[in-house]
Amino acid sequence: MKKQLQLILLLFISVTYAQTENKIIDGKLIFDNSPVSDVHVVNKNTNKGTTTNDNGWFEIPVSIGDSLHFTHVNLEKKIIQITRQMFKENNIKIELQEKTYALDEIVIGQPRNIFYVDPELMPPPVVNASTLKLPYVNTTVKQNNSIVKFRSGGVISVDNLINSLNGNNKRKKALKKAKQEDTVLSKIRKHFTDDFFITDLKIKKENINPFLNYCFRKNIVMYYNKKESLKLIRVLMDESKTFEQKIKNDSILLSKK
Repeated sequence: MKKQLQLILLLFISVTYAQTENKIIDGKLIFDNSPVSDVHVVNKNTNKGTTTNDNGWFEIPVSIGDSLHFTHVNLEKKIIQITRQMFKENNIKIELQEKTYALDEIVIGQPRNIFYVDPELMPPPVVNASTLKLPYVNTTVKQNNSIVKFRSGGVISVDNLINSLNGNNKRKKALKKAKQEDTVLSKIRKHFTDDFFITDLKIKKENINPFLNYCFRKNIVMYYNKKESLKLIRVLMDESKTFEQKIKNDSILLSKK
């Protein structure tokens, strides 16, 4: 009887270990018998993700029963569950389908930047010399287009000299840097597609741009420029967990005002 109990206990431990075993498996994504690159692959059980390479291959750690989500800008989203057979073979092949679009009624109007925010919900910030705290903000300079010569033989415009003194050059650099960052955030949104933010990260469509601005402090621009996709996806997933609370807090502050 004692030996039978020991045997049952060992069997139970083996089954439990097999169910929780984790390993990296290979997979290939295809469409119309051709490999598909840049497909976002996310394990919803572990929140770990990756993307397919130029040949459609990817690697990701899984356990039996995990759900893998596949998303691409031009293809239908697909979800599969890791079976015991897939886990044993250590290799899976997934075929994706072309995405069909249903066009909604549109109204042609003035084009807007993708980071446009309704001014009724959030008034735009005032950008001027005072708000930027530039030196000589209250200084009034008379127009003078004369040229000053130096002993070295070089020349310099008085306008350029005054601009340097009153901080205009610093302001231009700050605005140029903000514009470059805005461009990269726009590329990140296009790279991941709205479906990734809405379905995988649970971010509402109207909040995608504010969410990217929220993640900016976590170096997502640097990760995107260095093509470090895994680090970028990990940051977006982590920040999506706290972004919803931030939206609620902002709504409370606006209602108090």
